Amino acid sequence: MDWWDIIIKLASAIVLIIQGLGLWVLWSLRKQFVARDHCDKKCQTLATKQTELEQAQKALPDATVVNAIRDRLGAIEGSVKAVEATIKGQADTMQRIERPLNLLLEHHLRGDK
Repeated sequence: MDWWDIIIKLASAIVLIIQGLGLWVLWSLRKQFVARDHCDKKCQTLATKQTELEQAQKALPDATVVNAIRDRLGAIEGSVKAVEATIKGQADTMQRIERPLNLLLEHHLRGDK
């Protein structure tokens, strides 16, 4: 056998081993990459969600409506404070009336003794 034949046989065996390793590496890497179908489905889902979000955002009130709501809430707050002050004033009046009324009630429940 000639040295040249030995080198060719060894080279073909080495190339076969390298190709086997390369094939194994590619097979291992296939799990690292995303399939085109999966990517297309996810892109479509994201596009749908983005469209829904844009529609929901369009339905939100703009700055003028929010300012009007804030002004109305301020007016309501003022009215609530006025009613609260009125109720506190009436509470003081009710306490002044309650004491003599309780005395009269006790007098009538006990009877004239």
